[in-house]
Amino acid sequence: PILVGLYYKESITPFLIPTSISMILGIVLNNLKPKNKNLYAKDGFCIVTVSWILISLIGCIPFIVGDKLSFFDAFFETVSGFTTTGSTILTNVEAMSKSMLFWRSFTHWIGGMGILVFVLAFLPKSEGQNIHILRAESTGPQVGKLVSKLKLTARILYLIYIAFTILEVCFLYFGDKVFGND
Repeated sequence: PILVGLYYKESITPFLIPTSISMILGIVLNNLKPKNKNLYAKDGFCIVTVSWILISLIGCIPFIVGDKLSFFDAFFETVSGFTTTGSTILTNVEAMSKSMLFWRSFTHWIGGMGILVFVLAFLPKSEGQNIHILRAESTGPQVGKLVSKLKLTARILYLIYIAFTILEVCFLYFGDKVFGND
């Protein structure tokens, strides 16, 4: 959203605030070294719950600062995006700035695959116990790995997701050129 805001000469302040908060929080959490590094199923559920709340709280800041939504409306819009429910409180979505539209779309895009699956793709090595986080994040009866390393599994899933996204963008672009209403 920052790059989109710069491109369209819009204010990037709504995105600098959560970026700064996320970076500070990341540095603080990275410097905390737990005594027990084992993760169990209950730990996975706790991590997912706390992560969802924090990510949603930080993710609603652009809506509050940029579009002047109330906290509850912004929080609802963010959670709706990250869970890909498609619900909205906005009556005129197209009236939003380009960078805010991008942010709203990005919450839906990243939510479609799972925020914590995205995080797992980049987490440092932790003796393969991140499967508990993946199981707590994912829906359905059972989660398994595609390959032996969970980090590699998350990366493969996101590569597929990105490839489908690029393919869809191409279809939409060329479909608009061929069948568009000019």
